[in-house]
Amino acid sequence: MIIHRKANSELKKIRLISKRTRRLPSEKSSNPLSIAGLVTSILLISATVLLTMMVNNSFAQGNNNNASSPTSSNTNKGTTTTGGGGKLNCSDIAAKIAGVSIPNPSGICDVLILRQSPTIKGPGNMNMNKFSVINSIVEVATMSDITTKPGSVGGGSSSSQQVFVMGEFGLLEPQLVPMVKAAVNSNWTIVAIHNHMLQEKPKMIFVHWSAQGDLNTIENQIKNVLLAVSKVPSSSSGSSGGGSNSSA
Repeated sequence: MIIHRKANSELKKIRLISKRTRRLPSEKSSNPLSIAGLVTSILLISATVLLTMMVNNSFAQGNNNNASSPTSSNTNKGTTTTGGGGKLNCSDIAAKIAGVSIPNPSGICDVLILRQSPTIKGPGNMNMNKFSVINSIVEVATMSDITTKPGSVGGGSSSSQQVFVMGEFGLLEPQLVPMVKAAVNSNWTIVAIHNHMLQEKPKMIFVHWSAQGDLNTIENQIKNVLLAVSKVPSSSSGSSGGGSNSSA
């Protein structure tokens, strides 16, 4: 009996050791799965946080873009804030030279002078007057806005605005010489003379020019040049040309 009990006791120990031995592989095999699950959870959490940050940054960028819209709306109104020269009222300039103020994101005053007559016909008898490139444009900027070196701009009187003006006049061919003569008399610089199109009727030619000085003086010069141009008849119709708006 004693031997039998010892045998049973030893047998129980062997069974217990056997059970523990069978559990060890499963326990060991479960550890990698637990670690892998933990790593996966951490990666998912990190990805979620990163995605949230990216979305937040995206919305923040959208807010910045929206914040810049008032500047664009101010430009559309035609009033540009300038340094030293006060405010350059683009709508007022456009009214004085019989043009239309158009938006410019750089803050420079852009004025489009629409053609009144004649109608420029392109291929297929299209009305080319509808395009801005057929008309005339004037761009005005204060010297304080475009001068990079401090102290290099002439002061002038306190009531005047010193400006630099660039323009392109769309002319009928007979209007070229009168326009150049009037521009030289106003001390403008002729920058370029060229064509934009082919096979248009009547034929057109475009003159780039620049001027610098008092705003009121240059506005009057522009009106005088446009008046001189408008008096030149079209070679094809014999009527008033109006390579630019004939209003003075």
